[in-house]
Amino acid sequence: MIRIAIATLGCKANQAESSIILDQFNDFKLVPWQEEADIYIINTCTVTNRTDYKSRYLIRQALSQKTQNPFAKIVVTGCFAQRYPEEIAKMGNIDLLIDNQQKLNIADILAGGNYEFMDIMQAKEFVYKPTAKMYNRTRAFQIIQDGCDFNCAYCAVPYGRGRSRSATLEQVIQQAKLFVKNGYKEIVLSGINLGLYKDGDNDLTDVLLRLNELQGLELIRLSSVEPQLFNDKIINTLPLIPKLCSHYHIPLQCGADSGLKRMRRHYTSTTINQLIIKICERIPYPAIGMDVITGFPGETEEEHNQTCEFLRSLPLAYLHIFTFSKRKGTPAFDFPNPVPKNIKNRRANELSQISRELTSAYTKSLMENNILLRGIVEKNTNGYCEFLSDHYVRVRFPGNFQPGDFVQVPSQEAQIKMKNEE
Repeated sequence: MIRIAIATLGCKANQAESSIILDQFNDFKLVPWQEEADIYIINTCTVTNRTDYKSRYLIRQALSQKTQNPFAKIVVTGCFAQRYPEEIAKMGNIDLLIDNQQKLNIADILAGGNYEFMDIMQAKEFVYKPTAKMYNRTRAFQIIQDGCDFNCAYCAVPYGRGRSRSATLEQVIQQAKLFVKNGYKEIVLSGINLGLYKDGDNDLTDVLLRLNELQGLELIRLSSVEPQLFNDKIINTLPLIPKLCSHYHIPLQCGADSGLKRMRRHYTSTTINQLIIKICERIPYPAIGMDVITGFPGETEEEHNQTCEFLRSLPLAYLHIFTFSKRKGTPAFDFPNPVPKNIKNRRANELSQISRELTSAYTKSLMENNILLRGIVEKNTNGYCEFLSDHYVRVRFPGNFQPGDFVQVPSQEAQIKMKNEE
């Protein structure tokens, strides 16, 4: 039996793809990354300079392991590999450097299949490979869309993932049924730009409506939907899908219209405000989270203050805060007026404080109104069960349920904590 160690960086799509990669091997033992293995797979990310660093670090770790076990194979894939194959090739004895479009074929290629590194911008078709399980997870991350057609000034993702392409609706349902058959009761719909999902006349709302009918599936969660794609059709469909989690992650990036324009984000703060109002009119106590970039080139103190004031005005549950990271090949790489590191860090700290305030107010509202929290039990320790709820709070309550069980618990009968506080 071959031993495989896999390290995954980045988004839910990468995490899901790592499970699909593993599922293509017929007979193997999954071992911890630091242990001796026959195959080391690194599924890299390039969204920030930090993830580039982590990707290089993991590759070096695998090369170090190979000095002790020279017959081991090293496979590098993912967005960092897609963007910088020449750099990786110079790092050492890499056995397989594989592009994102063909990464799900790693098992076949290692077995002797034909392979040539592909320019991801030439990828036209969504690669569908059904998988039976997610390794080490109680929730199933299901990729239904890949690539991105946006050209945001700061983002390198389209250069690593290519243009948008989607699974067919029937492929989505087939994969979901396979997950349910194998005991999964929550599916997290994932994609590089999920709102771009399209299969003929079918869009994201059709996916949600069909999945809502699937017997045995208890919860559906959206990973992230861009504001300009979170349209009225989706909003008006939300109340029609009782299995859909009341958790909506929306990448804002900036609360100042001038900053949004420089970032090449095609909406305004007014658009965001109207979107949040519409969601709250239809869904009680939704957990709405947002991404925010601070320190984008040219960001003034006034723009930062506008962003802070705007965020405080919204009924949000949490923020994911990123300090701007220059990405080679993106328009923003050469933008003038960079923000000094100390100012970026101060602004990030101020945004973190706002996030804590928003989270505190949101969890307080859940407790005061005794909201029913739904989820899939992840573990039971000494008579206390834990799960991630449909409102994106972690829940701990006394009970005798087993991992994988679907439960519903009133908030006042549990301890709750927002997931981003972990």
